[in-house]
Amino acid sequence: MTWLRWVLAASGWLALAATALPAASVLRVSVMVVFLLVCPGLAAVLPLWPTARRGPGRAAILEIPVLSGVLSLSLSVLVVEALFLSGTFTARRALLVLAVLTSVLALMPHRGGKLLNGRRTTASSTESG
Repeated sequence: MTWLRWVLAASGWLALAATALPAASVLRVSVMVVFLLVCPGLAAVLPLWPTARRGPGRAAILEIPVLSGVLSLSLSVLVVEALFLSGTFTARRALLVLAVLTSVLALMPHRGGKLLNGRRTTASSTESG
């Protein structure tokens, strides 16, 4: 899973570097669309990945991609709206903010599932006892 975290952290910077390509370039458009639709949300959902894989049936397979897409669009809209309201919107600034946000979310240390499960059992045992 470590390689995925590093790829996500680098994806925003790759999309930002793609802005140097000509405006109608297929490579520029495809890199930016893939980044905006997938990467910020996947970086935000990454801590839930092991939990979703253990889930029952087909729903667990679709949970991560759907949640990633929705969160990516939501984060992109929030960043663009904040830049518009502050009067400082440019595509490069929006990509820069999203690249920083994606890198921070992807490289942030995640809490382990064992720690959370241990707390739940401790809390439930003290409530029942």
